[in-house]
Amino acid sequence: MSQAAPILLSFYGLSNGTKGLFTGQLTYSSLEDLSFKAYSSRRTFRTILALYRTRFFANQPITLRFNEGQTSAMTDASGSFFCTANIGTNQVSLEEIILHNGVHARILDDLYTRKIHVVTSPVIVISDIDDTLLHSNVSNAILKFRTLMFTSMENRKAVESMKNLILELHQGGAAACYVSNSEQNLYPLIYRFLLHNGFPPGPLFLKQMRKVRDVFRSTTLEEREIHKTRMLQEILQMFPEKRYFLLGDNTQLDLKIYLKIAAQYPDNIRYIIIRKVLGKSFSASYLNETTERLKAAGIGFHYAESFPSKFELS
Repeated sequence: MSQAAPILLSFYGLSNGTKGLFTGQLTYSSLEDLSFKAYSSRRTFRTILALYRTRFFANQPITLRFNEGQTSAMTDASGSFFCTANIGTNQVSLEEIILHNGVHARILDDLYTRKIHVVTSPVIVISDIDDTLLHSNVSNAILKFRTLMFTSMENRKAVESMKNLILELHQGGAAACYVSNSEQNLYPLIYRFLLHNGFPPGPLFLKQMRKVRDVFRSTTLEEREIHKTRMLQEILQMFPEKRYFLLGDNTQLDLKIYLKIAAQYPDNIRYIIIRKVLGKSFSASYLNETTERLKAAGIGFHYAESFPSKFELS
């Protein structure tokens, strides 16, 4: 079902002080409440299903107008946009998104911040979501589907050891970013989950939106790797002077991706921290070789079910 104007389903503005990175999602939908607050299992299912049945605002020029200045962008085939632009010191928030016909996109309340986040911390924590911060049962397709579609946001379970770790790092001064292979359709649910559980604020970089039919098509390993690798590279290139903690788990390809990034940016990566999920493991020889290789590059490596409460940020 479509509306006269698409909704802005997600938005985040990130800045290093002189350059801004802006990302978001435009799609047609009749949904008015995407808060996921106090939803029943039935309403959770119906809302998520509806998010997979929206019509994309695809391949269209848009203008992002800020409190000062504006920039142009183009949506892709799924209605998402990703652009960078120089910004001034007084450019602090998104005011509206104007479509090519002069119509304004519908901006939803309480679903994202429109304020541009200027990162000043010397350390950035980049974390995966599924089975790193949120119990998602990625390795069990049936359980994953049932958990996603029928479990209310308040009843979704955080991974407490990883939550405590990222909060400890944030309290020590680190900024947070989230990079996940979940698709943009799930942005409202994941955003609300992070907010509800008190995770540090930060940009949430998700994959392109998908249709219902695509949910039952397994993504290839290459597809899973491309999105995370690209986003990590974008972040590190925008903040080349920062040090990074990379958080993930062993249900997908996090370690492989993080090792590739560490090889490309050895001076920037401080730690790679991988949560060991029950039933999944790497060989002892591989872990020993990885530990020694990263140690030689000055990078800490932790692979376990829980982690120390203190990490050196410097």
